[in-house]
Amino acid sequence: MLLAAAGMVQFGLGLASDLADNRTIRALHAGRTAEPRAAGDPRAHLAMALFLSWRGRIAEAEALAPFLEDAPNALRSDFHYAIGNARMREAYEYIATRRIDDAAPVVALAKAAYRDALRAEPGNYDAKVNLDLASRLVRDMPRPGAEKGEEDEKQPRQIWTDLPGLPRGAP
Repeated sequence: MLLAAAGMVQFGLGLASDLADNRTIRALHAGRTAEPRAAGDPRAHLAMALFLSWRGRIAEAEALAPFLEDAPNALRSDFHYAIGNARMREAYEYIATRRIDDAAPVVALAKAAYRDALRAEPGNYDAKVNLDLASRLVRDMPRPGAEKGEEDEKQPRQIWTDLPGLPRGAP
């Protein structure tokens, strides 16, 4: 009898914490600030990351990554995809204001986030498409060697930007 009562208490506590996580997710989805529990459902932490990334608070969203380490692959992929999209929005703002040199490293961070999304869930088609678009925006080209030598001095200086322009239309 005592064991059954302890089980019922445990079930009640689990149900209460699930309800708290669901309230957090609903509040964040509605645009209201809500803090997920530290040991809460990873979906609540993903909802918080989405909430923050859509508001340009990327560093705060990235800080939630440890809460998603043990989450299912699909949730981790969605997290990295959201971070990549937030980085791309930031890069497009730089491009719109003609701050090309500031945009290139941000696009590189977005590409890294998309690659992390694909590592977690290789079938994430949206991450593949966005990685392709980001790669067209800033190409991954090898830079001249890090070590300076005689041959490096003879090579012409790279004067082209890594950011050739905004892709328009379908590929």
